Amino acid sequence: MRFGVTLPHFRHLASPEAIRRIAGHAEKLGLDSLWVTDHVILLDSAIPKFGKTFYEHLTVLGYVAGFTSKVAIGSSAIILPYRNPVVTAKQLSTLDVLSGGRLIFGAAAGWAEEEFAALEVRFADRGSLSDEHLKTIKALWTRDHPGIEEHDRRFSRVHFHPKPLQTPHPPIWIGGNSRRGIRRAAELGDVWHPTRPSVRDIRVGRRHLAEAVLRAGRQPENVGTAIREPFKLDETLPADPRKPLLGPRGHILDSLRAFRELGVSHFVVDLFYSTSVLNETTVDSVMLAMETMANDIRPSI
Repeated sequence: MRFGVTLPHFRHLASPEAIRRIAGHAEKLGLDSLWVTDHVILLDSAIPKFGKTFYEHLTVLGYVAGFTSKVAIGSSAIILPYRNPVVTAKQLSTLDVLSGGRLIFGAAAGWAEEEFAALEVRFADRGSLSDEHLKTIKALWTRDHPGIEEHDRRFSRVHFHPKPLQTPHPPIWIGGNSRRGIRRAAELGDVWHPTRPSVRDIRVGRRHLAEAVLRAGRQPENVGTAIREPFKLDETLPADPRKPLLGPRGHILDSLRAFRELGVSHFVVDLFYSTSVLNETTVDSVMLAMETMANDIRPSI
């Protein structure tokens, strides 16, 4: 089982120094991955959740790639409809090459309707755009002379270099807890990547995923599961099955073992965001939580 942490490029800890300290500490501890989140513009209603400062996520990955050498770097998750997919493909393939093949490409359709409006992208089209963009990105990465056949783009035999260092391409994690997100993972992804699921959610979702994978003509073992959860070991918190990685040590270990039995192989943990019990975290407390995860929780399972 692998463990990664989200980077503080937004919310109350956001700063270059905090990003550097936490990324460097994660690599020193031997954690498996570092993650960024995608928002471009925030309305007043989003400030309590994300804070006013939100560093651009792929720029942050490039920054982190420059002073790390082993830990994987990933997006959890790029909102596909926000950007031209050809530009996204070029940014990501460049990141994969410059990082020495460490990129994980997490992608999702998005949920923030007001942000879609601010970026002048039709919210109702987000599902179809996401599917089209994924197909375009994969074609650019894997074909010598790819064609692009989206609803508003028609090109043939274009040249696209550099290709990603990883072959056939970086792992593609598809975010989304909905049935459509599961279907997208089954058809176009390597990993299904839901956010804040319970063990029950994964049990049900994995059944839907296996069915969707077979309908897509693939084998269920070829599409993995990786989840994103807030994490805090605190013996004073109640053990809540809806919050599997928050609370007493025994509750967290039981949850992780249950997830493992269901086929979850990678955990992306939030240490400063996603729940009110993390509102008062500091860079130092995040680093201590990482040490707990690396030196206590991970060896125990």
